Amino acid sequence: MNPSATSPTPPTPPSSASPATPHHPAPDRPIRVLVADDHPAVRGGLVALLEADPSTQVVAQAADGDEAVRRARAERPDVALTDVRMPGATGIEITPALRELGARVLVISAFDLDSYVLGALAAGADGYLVKTEEPRRILDAVHAVASGDAVLSSAATRAVVAALRSEQAPGEPAQGAQGGSGRDGEDPRASARAAWSTAPANTDDSAASSSRSATWGPAPGVELTRREEDVLRLLAQGMSNQQIARELVVEVTTVKTHITHVLGKLQVDSRVQAALWWQQHRE
Repeated sequence: MNPSATSPTPPTPPSSASPATPHHPAPDRPIRVLVADDHPAVRGGLVALLEADPSTQVVAQAADGDEAVRRARAERPDVALTDVRMPGATGIEITPALRELGARVLVISAFDLDSYVLGALAAGADGYLVKTEEPRRILDAVHAVASGDAVLSSAATRAVVAALRSEQAPGEPAQGAQGGSGRDGEDPRASARAAWSTAPANTDDSAASSSRSATWGPAPGVELTRREEDVLRLLAQGMSNQQIARELVVEVTTVKTHITHVLGKLQVDSRVQAALWWQQHRE
């Protein structure tokens, strides 16, 4: 019997145990990628893009969220590239299960709605891109999340910043989700705080999430070198380490060193938090 003709099996919810350590591809083998999208043309385009790059290998495809989890369980990809809106379980809903299976999750969607961006990050996604990105940007993002980086499109970064800026002053009574709500009526500001506090650390291959509370870090007068400001500005535009290195004509290791210094000076744990700090204090 054709497995695709059977009723979809709901994804197994994450257990209370710690998630599996994300896979770190060996330098001598391609990055193993699962592509999940319910539109055949889009899915085929992403597969063709990835297969054309010898450093990436598509090991599984899925047309809905439930199938994506089944295929991830069978193939154990390094990276899951998933759409948000799919039949059955959504890309956001399956993100914890994919992370539980050891995959890094890169969400790619036609929509940059705040509720999608914040929901994906709060669920544990390592990155969020829109489908209008250049092909090279998508490839770079796959490589970035595979190596432990977090990648956000400019629109995704703006969504988090806007949600955090909309928070009420201390002591002000809650008034609900103004300007749009998240999934199931969730206040997007709560998702923003969750995204802030769980944004993956990414100056190295660490899979640990930030444990800090939602805070903007030190005052805007923090002293950064000219080069650190250049790196932080490009990081806030959603660039990966590889893209920043190309833009500044330096080695990727140099970019990582600068980011490490920046995170220390800003007293934050991840590049996502650093990007938000830049947009709050310097733009």
